[in-house]
Amino acid sequence: MDSIVHFFRTLSIRMGWLILLLSCANAALAQFGDEGKKVVLNGYLVNMQSVSISRVPDSLNLTGNDDPTFYSTNLYFQNRLNAYWYASQYLTVSAQMRNRLLIGDQVRYDVADQVKNGYASVGNWWNPSWNIAVGNAYILNLAFDRIYMEYNRANWNVTLGKQRINWGKTFAFNPNDMFNTYAYFDFDYEEKPGTDAIRAMYYTGVASSVEVAANIDSANQVSAALKWNANAANYDFQVLGGVLKDRDLALGFGWSGYIGGAGFRGELGYYHPFTNFMDTAGVAMLSTGVDYNINAKWMVQAEVMLAKLAPGAAPQFTDFYQPAQSVKDLATSPFQLLGSVMYQASPLSSLSMAAIWYPHKNIQGIFIGPSWTYSLANNFSAAFYWQFFHGKIPDSGTGTSTMQTANAAFLRLKYSF
Repeated sequence: MDSIVHFFRTLSIRMGWLILLLSCANAALAQFGDEGKKVVLNGYLVNMQSVSISRVPDSLNLTGNDDPTFYSTNLYFQNRLNAYWYASQYLTVSAQMRNRLLIGDQVRYDVADQVKNGYASVGNWWNPSWNIAVGNAYILNLAFDRIYMEYNRANWNVTLGKQRINWGKTFAFNPNDMFNTYAYFDFDYEEKPGTDAIRAMYYTGVASSVEVAANIDSANQVSAALKWNANAANYDFQVLGGVLKDRDLALGFGWSGYIGGAGFRGELGYYHPFTNFMDTAGVAMLSTGVDYNINAKWMVQAEVMLAKLAPGAAPQFTDFYQPAQSVKDLATSPFQLLGSVMYQASPLSSLSMAAIWYPHKNIQGIFIGPSWTYSLANNFSAAFYWQFFHGKIPDSGTGTSTMQTANAAFLRLKYSF
């Protein structure tokens, strides 16, 4: 134990010096970038502490006794570095790192190496991610999640490399987002995952464009699609068609606009296997939602997703927490409903509450997630998150589902530079 403490004390000191040097470099480079438009370096540092208390009967007997209550504590550090090189008036090159240190029970009880493998690989064809230090209760990972070149001239915008392609219209459930799926509950990953892709957009008018994109994943499967964007009757529309992971026909439609003073948006996605096309069934998903600013302080939001599941699909509560491997995996329940409310208590403080209902017989679950954020100083903020889950959760050893409850609380400090 003493050696572990010494290791982390030494590591913290070295990380502190590194962050200090990077901050000094950033001050110089940011100034040069503002004046010469050549190089800009920025990022942030996050410290998050979490505790979870769950009544989860587990055949692995992680508690070591007959008490089904399982306690887990974790300490998490994240450092993000974003570098931009403005090579010319039209060309920008960017490399962005996400460096993470996780210490605690999440690693200690990672008997199936899910955490370790999840840090080391995110399913991309090019995977510049390294677990440089792994122990009984810690993982230190360095990773590039953005490396791209962007060319922007006249009506053209072309991006090549590890990037984020966001084709979603709704806030939580995105059946049109065929290149970048993400976990709604992962609030700490603000940038969301990237993918190895090429994307080209040509603006055909003030509010219309044609966009084509293609990516490749770790299994050498290619997804490619063409998207047309237009505006009519004060609504933005998109229509897309293509191929998902070499295997499925992909079709989609999306919209966003206003009904009165309320925002109204939605997405429709359909994915059908090419193999035995006439004898197989596709996956259809519809998500739609409204958001309304009651006044300068209050905002409410509601969103629903309906899905026609693939034959034989057996949804589980745990399917929702992890990032979907494919956009088709978003269709894990025929119906799910989200509601949220946000309150700006002061210029420095805000509160929010979100809830999701999963009525499917295999799940019968609910998620509740309140949060609070407060600005402590310029570029320095604090936040508290609580995640409550109740529903049918499968036992990790037997697979049998029973009604269970899980709670997790997070205290997050963030410094941006």
